[in-house]
Amino acid sequence: WVHVGSAEIGAMADVAQPSLAELTAQVAQMKADYDEALDTCWILVCAALVFFMHAGFTMLETGAVQLKNTQNILCKNGLVVVIATICWYLVGYGLAYGEPNTEGGSFCGTSYFAGSGFLEDQATGFNRWRDWFFQWAFCATCGTIVSGAMAERTALTGFAVYVAAMTTFVYPIVVHWTWSGAGWLNNETRTASYKDFAGSGIVHMCGGISALVGAAVVGPRQGRFAADVDQDKFVPHNVPLLVLGTFILFFGWFGFNPGSSLAMKTQADAFSASMVAMNTTAGGAMGGLVVYVLEFVLTKKHSVGALCNGILAGLVGITAGCGSVEPGEAFVIGGVGGLFYMAGSALARTIKVDDPIEAFAVHGCAGFWGVLAVGLFGSEEVGGNGIFHGGENSGAQLGVQLLGALMITIWSGGFAALFFVPLKAAGLLRVSEEMQTMGLDEAKHSPRRAYSMEEVPQTKV
Repeated sequence: WVHVGSAEIGAMADVAQPSLAELTAQVAQMKADYDEALDTCWILVCAALVFFMHAGFTMLETGAVQLKNTQNILCKNGLVVVIATICWYLVGYGLAYGEPNTEGGSFCGTSYFAGSGFLEDQATGFNRWRDWFFQWAFCATCGTIVSGAMAERTALTGFAVYVAAMTTFVYPIVVHWTWSGAGWLNNETRTASYKDFAGSGIVHMCGGISALVGAAVVGPRQGRFAADVDQDKFVPHNVPLLVLGTFILFFGWFGFNPGSSLAMKTQADAFSASMVAMNTTAGGAMGGLVVYVLEFVLTKKHSVGALCNGILAGLVGITAGCGSVEPGEAFVIGGVGGLFYMAGSALARTIKVDDPIEAFAVHGCAGFWGVLAVGLFGSEEVGGNGIFHGGENSGAQLGVQLLGALMITIWSGGFAALFFVPLKAAGLLRVSEEMQTMGLDEAKHSPRRAYSMEEVPQTKV
């Protein structure tokens, strides 16, 4: 037995015990710390998945071009990432998420340029570092869409100039109109605000329309669409890379879409992200199946490229509504996204726009459908307001979706033309016919070949 005297008991009693209010405050602070840690872990992992999509884009685009231009397209994809990072830091993020320039319908942000104000927000408990990183991954992805559409005949200088403009100004302004919550397309004063959960219009359509204008202005590759040139020379030189790139993009989409929930600290957050993941899978699968089957019916050939582009079109189509529709609707949206891709592909060929990876059809056309689908599908039970469900102000919702798609088309297409036309006139956009014949790798890069194709001599034993 340990004897405790009265003096010791008195001393123990004198130790101040925390009050209920103090205990409540401590628990609240612990909860806030854990919530922040959970949300940050979730968003950083998802942002890394989105960034990994650059590997997918790079492989897909490399497989789609001719062997002699492999290094050139690799270089373009690398330049997109480094240029976008600098531009997003200096100006882009501030225009996208800075303080609105006016109340009730802002055009652009006016603060947070070059990281200013981040520390001050941290002191108030807002993790702007995390927000910058996640949104940067989307910005860089938008720039990458353009590179493949203009492949094999575009000068690196002109392409780099446009990527800088797109990631500094064009894409960030679209983001402010919509995702910032203060822009003129999405703010609390509107009867119905533009909805685009993860960017069918904001990211994919913006990039796809820019790609269309860029491909049209730079002109087709030497011999493309010419009657006296064998068009088989323009088919993908490496189908395995194309397929591997597609599956990497599909994998990255599970960061792109579920990560746009932006939280993972409650049961509701977990349910929402899980539904988004399921819808994303459904959309991509049905898009691939629809395009693959229709291509076989039309050509009686099994097209791996059509299967891959159908998957991507389905993913693009479901990206806007993945957080506000049910899985059955996601299958429909993905399948129709595949149809929009096929229509866009046919249109581009008809007007002789040379788009080696069909970026306009996949991202522009399926992206437009994805934006429109938000106004058609989705019940209030899952956060939707589709006109098929007769939700409150569903007509206004469809109207603002169409308005958003129209403005993204005009804005991104108009600025693409504003940059690409003068660049071509200045001789900074298109490489010479001689370089195209030689191949850009040999003409402009070191080493002159991306692959060592020489046969290794066998040693007799």
